[in-house]
Amino acid sequence: MPTITLVYDLPFVSVVVHGRNGKTLILNHVLIDTGSGGSAFKTDDMEKIDIIPDDDDMPATMSGVGGEEYVLDKQINALQIGDMIVSPMTIQMGALDYGFEMDGIVGADFLLQAKAIIDFSSLEIRKG
Repeated sequence: MPTITLVYDLPFVSVVVHGRNGKTLILNHVLIDTGSGGSAFKTDDMEKIDIIPDDDDMPATMSGVGGEEYVLDKQINALQIGDMIVSPMTIQMGALDYGFEMDGIVGADFLLQAKAIIDFSSLEIRKG
């Protein structure tokens, strides 16, 4: 069962991002954010699995406690935490520069579709 690590008193988890052409990327420092409607990852990381900006992409604005950032909506083959997988999935990609180190954000879009249960007493995340 995937474990949650608390860093800066915030919950982080490891995820697998399934990109294009059979490429996958393991990201070990992804914030679980139930208050975020969308999941977001760094553009540089997504390019490693062939999720790249296109001339046709329309920038969107992602707003949160850390301010606003321009992002691109992109489809990935799947996002996975342990045995929870959502496929296909639309993510946002951008710089994700919020003043502390993280590989991305898993938002309510994934958590709801995967029927995730976040158990802070055991620091685990699992399928409900």
